[in-house]
Amino acid sequence: MKDFMKLYHQREIQLLVLLSFTLQMFLFFTGSLRRRNTNVFLRVSIWTAYLGADFTAVYALGYLSRHDDIQRQMSGGTQPLAFFWASFLLIHLGGQDSITAFSMADNNLWLRHLLNLVVQVVLAAYVFWKSPARHSAELLVSGVLVFIAGVTKYGERTLSLKYGRFKSLESSTGDHYKKRFPELNDSDHGYSKVVLDALCSMLNVHNVFAARNPFVNGPESNSPVVIARDTVQGTKKMLKVVELELAIMYDDLYTKALVLRTRIGMILRCTSHACSLLAFALFLTCDKRRYNGVDVAITYSLFIGGFFLDLSAVFIFIMSPWTWAWLKAQKCDRLASLSWFLFSSDIGWPEKRPRWSNSIGQYNLLNWVSGGDQPRSYNQKVVALVRRLSSLVGVGKEDLFWLSKTLDTEHVEADEKTMEFVVKGISSLSDEVSEQQQWQHLGPLLKKIRVCFVADVGCAIVVMHIFTQVYLNAVEAAAAGDEGGGDADDMVEVCRKLSNYMMYLFVNHPSMLPLNASSEATVVEFAKSREELSRTQQGSKMTLDELYNIIQQNKDGVSRQGTMEEMYKMILEEDVQPSWGAVEEMAAMWLRFLIFAAGRSNGKVHAAELASGGELITFAWLLMAREGLGESERRRVRLTSTISSISSADSAGAAADLKEAYAFFFN
Repeated sequence: MKDFMKLYHQREIQLLVLLSFTLQMFLFFTGSLRRRNTNVFLRVSIWTAYLGADFTAVYALGYLSRHDDIQRQMSGGTQPLAFFWASFLLIHLGGQDSITAFSMADNNLWLRHLLNLVVQVVLAAYVFWKSPARHSAELLVSGVLVFIAGVTKYGERTLSLKYGRFKSLESSTGDHYKKRFPELNDSDHGYSKVVLDALCSMLNVHNVFAARNPFVNGPESNSPVVIARDTVQGTKKMLKVVELELAIMYDDLYTKALVLRTRIGMILRCTSHACSLLAFALFLTCDKRRYNGVDVAITYSLFIGGFFLDLSAVFIFIMSPWTWAWLKAQKCDRLASLSWFLFSSDIGWPEKRPRWSNSIGQYNLLNWVSGGDQPRSYNQKVVALVRRLSSLVGVGKEDLFWLSKTLDTEHVEADEKTMEFVVKGISSLSDEVSEQQQWQHLGPLLKKIRVCFVADVGCAIVVMHIFTQVYLNAVEAAAAGDEGGGDADDMVEVCRKLSNYMMYLFVNHPSMLPLNASSEATVVEFAKSREELSRTQQGSKMTLDELYNIIQQNKDGVSRQGTMEEMYKMILEEDVQPSWGAVEEMAAMWLRFLIFAAGRSNGKVHAAELASGGELITFAWLLMAREGLGESERRRVRLTSTISSISSADSAGAAADLKEAYAFFFN
């Protein structure tokens, strides 16, 4: 054991340097995967590597500053090249093009990274200064060049963090999006037209994120409505444009893409590449016979591995849509064709590959409140087991809600039906001026319950979510013997997905919803008042009659400002019976909830969620901006109309004059 520890201490700096480079390789190839993946293991791995890469490089620099002389004396001068690696550690601290920030918090702490830059540069210079003087001039000059490359790389990363913080986004005029775009040929109406539309609209997207009205930013800012309706044909193309816009915004916030489009960024990158090439050439010519063979091999690995990453970064830059558009505008047709070939290939941004997670979060509260059916997934089995064990020691299930919202949350594919339904619903709301949405089946209930919507949005989401789950089960049970159409079944799935998604936002991302109370407190109080639900034998498959009976038995036991109680009474009084028409209206109801929440959200939360793969509500938010809907747009979205604001006599004329849209409009 002593021999092993002795060997470890002798090779510790070598292992640290190799570990630092390995982490950089891992981050380069996995850093961009998180934008289109919700896998927890992948995210944790990237997060661990992101933190570990900086820690390893900093620790190795500290080790070199304290132990270089000791190691040289202990090993009889067999590790004299260790000083040379300090400059490579600065390059590693400069990060990779695919990920500079793991979250917006990293961007906001750019000053801390600037301080670290100064400290680590001084430390690396100290390691270089105190190294043995018996080195050839070629090796010393090579080390200085690598040092310069490391400083420029680290400065590049710090500048990227500064540009990526939200305050920089708010204060920026968006000049980096004001480019001269190429004119496409008449034959170019496919994917290239979609990409160009996304690039042309990035100034508007920037203004939307910065909460600036794109209609008041001067002649250079085109209306998102004009872009959406005049240049993008069809729902799929519109969704693809928004998807590309979010992908570009992700790159600008969390990678070095924005810095590399600036003059200073290009100067830093060219300086880094030139210094690295010259340093390698000098290292090749110097006499390395007196140095340890392992150290020489490690140094070669650092050089060659660094060139491989730099070359890969060059390909990433070439396949950028901005590079393609610039080359196209400069009439460099051959280079533009090469850029487009790489961009549209499988290693770039192919048309059919989603540029976001392409998933919708789902959380079914009824499963948690009632205990659900027989656990199916591994996570559900874990939650059920923990519940049984905790009940033995007197721990209530409300104390385990944190575990449920972690393990019971799942993600499903954002299918075409759901996305098209969202797009059409937003367009429909934008067009509602003289003719409002008709609620033939749910109208009486929604008209009564709208006051409760305004009083407590959180309670409304919880209660209507429970009602929706039970109602959809009743619809499916009633149609079990019928040969239902595909469209009807699809609408049930769309409705269920939207209901579960709003509950997912309520539980996991309450900051994205306009709540006036804690989401967890609302859910826990609801669970306490609904203990009768856990006594039913059907669990999440209870019938409407059972739900109505439970409401009748418990309607006097809720004291949340009377909101839940009133909603239960209204649901009981209306007694909505299963029908396919009601299902379609229920899906529209949840979409209106989503639109209202998106209209009240802000760019900061959407920018933060891009790091996790993006959310459906962000798509809705940008689509609404294209239609002029939102808090910073021409028409603000209100949850419901009131009698005091619009009378039944002049509702049509007033609605045309008011700069407001209503998720639920009733005369």
